[in-house]
Amino acid sequence: MKSDDAKAILVIGGTGTQGGNVARELLRHGHRVSILTRNPQSAAARELAAQGAQIVRGDLAEPGSLQPAMESAAAVFSVQYADPHDQTVEPRNAANMVQAAQKAGIEQVVHTSVAGSDYFPRWDKHPYLTQNWENKYEIEELIRSGGFRYWTILHPCWFMENFVEPNSAVMAPELKKGLLFGSLPKDTPLKLNSGEDTARFARAAFEQPEKFHAKDINVASDELSMAQIAEILSRVLAKKVVFETVGGEEAQRRGMLEGTVHFMEWLQHVPGYGFDLQETKQYGVELKSFAAWIEENKHRFSIEPD
Repeated sequence: MKSDDAKAILVIGGTGTQGGNVARELLRHGHRVSILTRNPQSAAARELAAQGAQIVRGDLAEPGSLQPAMESAAAVFSVQYADPHDQTVEPRNAANMVQAAQKAGIEQVVHTSVAGSDYFPRWDKHPYLTQNWENKYEIEELIRSGGFRYWTILHPCWFMENFVEPNSAVMAPELKKGLLFGSLPKDTPLKLNSGEDTARFARAAFEQPEKFHAKDINVASDELSMAQIAEILSRVLAKKVVFETVGGEEAQRRGMLEGTVHFMEWLQHVPGYGFDLQETKQYGVELKSFAAWIEENKHRFSIEPD
């Protein structure tokens, strides 16, 4: 599906971490790309337009706005916004997207969800987290059963971007002071990936739809404990970073998102998200280690001197 094809790949969420990386990856490799956004004048939208993307105004909450964008596309990359204050938003928007794609005759959907959404039985200690997984799985099932010629579901893990703004404000709120904290024991394994990793898998799926059809793929490029993450940050950034295990209530009081605190508790029951890195590597998609990603993104960190 290269640039001389009549139709583009429509990237939903193209101004965010995952969608933005997917759009840039596709553009770099000669694909026609259109971006669905509520705000075509945003800095992220203008940057992508300068790189060759077509910017289309649309809102997943407004079904009528989706059809024009879908009609000019052959395939869709989907990432859905999970509103932490209203858990009905994500599945409702996704249903609007799937219905519009079906009506437009979209041939392929590559959707990014989350690792653990298809892990059963459900861990039901915290209703919010359980509902989050149920929403993710419901959306995945809409796509699996949507009648598309090709579909692929990506399941990313802990994003490396969680350590930089804007995500770090609620995921690592004291990193600027050289401190990581959370309810995880310091040696619990944590799988990581970057938005670039999602993008490389998405491009591979669009370029080889038969190979990636009907695949649920856990995406991770590294596996480290929080203690190891702190050590790598210290070494690469030449700033002292330490990790501190704290109780869930204290973590929330200090600014960590409630869902993240609960998620860390889940990880203690399902270390490493329940899969092996070789599962991801078998597809032959080039991925990037945490240390390499930090090295490339030094400019995005601001840690106060010791």
